[in-house]
Amino acid sequence: MNELLTGFQTIFSGEYPRLLWQGLGLTLAVSLCALIVSVVIGTLLGIVRVFRVPVLGALGNAYVEVVRGIPLIVLLSVIYFGLPALGLTLEGFPAAVIALGLYSAAYTSEIVRGGLTSVPVGQVEAARSLGLTRPQAIRYVILPQAWRVALPALGNEFVSLILGSSLASAVTLQELFSQGRYITNATYRQFEVYAVLAAVYFLLTFTLTRLIRALERRYSKGQKLPERRVI
Repeated sequence: MNELLTGFQTIFSGEYPRLLWQGLGLTLAVSLCALIVSVVIGTLLGIVRVFRVPVLGALGNAYVEVVRGIPLIVLLSVIYFGLPALGLTLEGFPAAVIALGLYSAAYTSEIVRGGLTSVPVGQVEAARSLGLTRPQAIRYVILPQAWRVALPALGNEFVSLILGSSLASAVTLQELFSQGRYITNATYRQFEVYAVLAAVYFLLTFTLTRLIRALERRYSKGQKLPERRVI
């Protein structure tokens, strides 16, 4: 027990707490930027797939199938280590953001597709009867309702992004897990360091999950969609 206490005291002394805070900040920055990429691309993919946009719908389906069949670490390696062979070199941060965002977009597309198909078909017909074009109906009428339905699943996807960001250490990004490995190599305190990392990841995702649930309760009060679907 004294040995464990000594190990934890070592981790929380000197420069190590600062390194962990820096790693945590970088983890959150990468995850947030990747979430933005994921939401933008995933939403567009969901729309073209649900409304069967010619050519784009088929390409969207192919993208989702291909990306979901590739491990995230492989996609990270292709973008960071493979693209320089084609003349495009990226730093660790943008490479991690792009890889995580593109990977998550395939799953976000499925989430958005589920939210879109939950909106009653009468909403589209009503919007069109009021003179809205199809894109306007999707933007102002369908998407807001779909986002409300998709919010819990999107929150889970953000949690997955935070956990997946630990793989960014493979592309030399000094995020939380990478800083933990540095501290482990410097102190030889494997159990204590990884126990602290596990606690930090847990507290981070636990807090985020509770926030998402609070938002879900707030926006779902008195809202129950009928059974009819868009398609």
